[in-house]
Formats: sequence, structure tokens, C-alpha cells
Amino acid sequence: MSPQFDGRTLEEALASAGETLGVDRYRLTYHVVLEKRGFLGGIKRVVIEADVNDEEISQEPAPRQHADRVSSDSSTASPRPTPSRSRGRRGRGRDRGPAQGAGRTSRSERGERGERPRQARRPDENEIGAASVSAPVQEPQTPEAAAVAEWCGRLVQLTNLQLDLRTFEDDQQISVRLYGRDRMLVLEQNGALMDSLQVLTNKALVGRKVEKIIEFDCEEFKGKRNDDLGKQARGLADRVRSDGREQLLPAMTPIERRIVHLALQDDHEVTTESRGEGFYKRVAIIRRQAPPAGMQREP
Repeated sequence: MSPQFDGRTLEEALASAGETLGVDRYRLTYHVVLEKRGFLGGIKRVVIEADVNDEEISQEPAPRQHADRVSSDSSTASPRPTPSRSRGRRGRGRDRGPAQGAGRTSRSERGERGERPRQARRPDENEIGAASVSAPVQEPQTPEAAAVAEWCGRLVQLTNLQLDLRTFEDDQQISVRLYGRDRMLVLEQNGALMDSLQVLTNKALVGRKVEKIIEFDCEEFKGKRNDDLGKQARGLADRVRSDGREQLLPAMTPIERRIVHLALQDDHEVTTESRGEGFYKRVAIIRRQAPPAGMQREP
């Protein structure tokens, strides 16, 4: 009976056999006794029986992963000498035991052949939307708006987004409009990234460098979303007025909840309140309580 050797891979088992028997790996004949596979299908342990091939071998064979490659000039190339193999059971076992990872190209091999490593590709304009809308000329800024523009420019730079921004100001807020190649990325998932930038900016600046609320917008997204949420809130308010049962909206960000609250703040029959904990909460639309007897509701 031939001695047995094991390893986590076939090559590791052959290396162990060669080291123990004191010969190079290509001088061995072997057959696989056991291949133990893991729960997800990968090989965990390989057991082989191996002996030294006593027949003379003139040259070490090429690595197995190159055996399947067919050269375009193979017809003119001189044949490569190959070792003789025993025709017994062990010789047959060698043919059916391919080295693990055969046919795959390692990173080092790709580097030797001059291939460039694969890199994450930024989607082009056809994939993320229409051609970039050029940013308008920046209007004259107040010191507060200039401070907002400077801080937001640094924030955009840290996010590695290709965006241009312009600030617009009125009596109530400072609006930051986004333009540039990556403008469609900030609108994905219902504007989640844009909302995050807005929350960070308000947390960092309002009450410290500026007193006005800072609002981000891109492609007039906020106006469209405000209209949609306002319509949804008013439609649910009609249900509350008809049957008296409260209506609960899905979990929303603070910005979205504020839109719903503002849409129904002047309604004399229904009101809104936030439910839940954390960043995402739900808005409940409920019927207003009747005023106490003897008191008139303000018109």
C-alpha cells in the first residue's frame, strides 16, 4: 500500500508527498483517495496515495493551468517532451486530478502580461440620465450664503461626487442647487443622498454660522416630491373626514414628514402627528378634537 498524504488542496497534498519522499512534485505518480467537501461545496481536504515514478523523466512538464492553452503557431512549434506515465491505477488517477484553480489567471500573471487591473467603472451619462445641465452663473451672495457654499463645496469634494452647486437665498431659507454629471446619483432612492447632504449641512451650520434653514434641490426634485406628498396627505385626510379613522403613512425622513405636516397645518378638521422613534418615523393623520362647549373655533 502506498503512503498517504493530505492537504487542503491537491497541490498542497502533492507538495507534502514530494517533501516527504524527497523528490520533486513532477516525479510522483498518485491517485486521489478522498476529496472532502465543505457545506457550501468547496474542497476542504484532499487525501492521496503517492509513489516515486522510477522511470526517467527528461524534463519537468509545464504547469497544468497552461495545458489547455492552444497557441496559434502550435503547428510549427517543436513538440514539448513529456514524462512517461505508468498505465496502472495511479497513472490514471493523475489524469483526473487537475490542479485547483486550473485555467484561472492570477493577478500576478495579468500584471506580467501587461493587463490593466479591473476598476470600478463610473456610469456614463447614458446610464444615469440626460446630458449634464450646466450650472448658471452664481448670483451675488450674502456672507451667510457664501459660508454655506464653502462648506457644501468641501462636503461634495469629500464625497468624490462630480457636482457643481449654486446658492439662492430668500427671507426664509438658503437653497443649494446641485448640477453636474453626478446629479442623478443624488436623486436615486427618492433623493436619499440629497436628503443626507441636507441634514448634515443643517446640523453643521444652522445656529452656528447661519440662522436660516438650508435646503438642497436638484432637477426641481423637491417641488415634484412636495406635490406628490401633499396630494397623498390630502387624499388620506379626506378618508379621515369621511369615516373618522386615522390614516398612517409609511415611515419617512424628517424632511418628508415636514412636507406632510405643512400640507395639512391649516386644515380645521384633521391634524398630523409623528409616531415612532429614530430617524424614520410615520405620520398619523387624525381627526381634530372638537373644541370645548361654549368656545368657537377660529375661522
